[in-house]
Amino acid sequence: MKNIVKILILLLCFVQYLFSTGIEPIKQDFKTCYKRNINSFVKIKDKYAIAISKHKILLYSKQHLKNYIKRDPFLGLYLFYSKKEHKPVKFKSFSLKTICKYKKVAVINHKNYHLNEISNFGNGIDGFSVLKKPVSSNSLIACVCCSDYGLGIGKNNFIDSDFILRFLKSKKIKYADSGLRFYQKNNNIFVKYRNPFFKHIYLHKNDEIISINNKKFENLNQLDKYILFLPIGSKIIVKYKRGKNIYAQIIKLKKRVSSEILGETFLETLGLYLKYNLSVSYVMKNSLMYKLGIKKGDKLLKINNYFIKSRKSIKKFLTTMKKNRIYLLFSRNHFQFFVNFRR
Repeated sequence: MKNIVKILILLLCFVQYLFSTGIEPIKQDFKTCYKRNINSFVKIKDKYAIAISKHKILLYSKQHLKNYIKRDPFLGLYLFYSKKEHKPVKFKSFSLKTICKYKKVAVINHKNYHLNEISNFGNGIDGFSVLKKPVSSNSLIACVCCSDYGLGIGKNNFIDSDFILRFLKSKKIKYADSGLRFYQKNNNIFVKYRNPFFKHIYLHKNDEIISINNKKFENLNQLDKYILFLPIGSKIIVKYKRGKNIYAQIIKLKKRVSSEILGETFLETLGLYLKYNLSVSYVMKNSLMYKLGIKKGDKLLKINNYFIKSRKSIKKFLTTMKKNRIYLLFSRNHFQFFVNFRR
């Protein structure tokens, strides 16, 4: 039986070669992958998760869970132990070159599978990768040859396998931060946001990134992961273009303290975490905001003379802010008060 499965997989690999020559895959091409992976799904309480070894289970959850082996709060990934043995899935390193030519993938869950298509490659920390059709949470994203390249997390989003493999190998979950956030337009990459609390960063919004450490990147997915996976405290040389002029700057990487799933405003650098409604969800002990007396439940209303409408609007405002003295207006129990500090 095992030999038959191997032969079928080899046939699928041959089919993948045909895809590269111009034949678009169809749903039936992924049937063997579905049969191979169906027994890797494990039910944990009311959720289905995926076995990544005989006794370890991978799970994505927006909600904070307990009794886990390991957790990645930036991505919402959890690792659990199971006494019962399970058939594991083997994730392969993610590469845009290994994805089918037409970006067609199979989304496999505990019940069935369907054909889908990748529309955008995100990095997970600042925005998840996107499929054209919705996916169920904790589903497998697979290409032909039964290669598993991601984990579906609901809506149209998935986490690519490079983050999953790093999560499984790392003892402590840490990511590096340059203080810059990027966007891609056509084949070029530009600065989207800049953390004002990272001192001595001279890049501006819409500066074009030419290279980092003399490396050129084909897409945003590659650039972001290159920075995120570097050691904290290491330095990068960013070569960038502004208008007709080309500049270079050395930036020392810090520890990442925020992500899209946690909600990012750049105020996390000061120890302040906000909910969607802009009320304080958490204040890091001994941080600047903690010393200024900000408490959980306080609501942020204003930065300098700018009324805050959303967490995203905070990032936009702080990116272009020029003043060194910052005033934050909070509300607590119908009482409004200011705190101020220098950045």
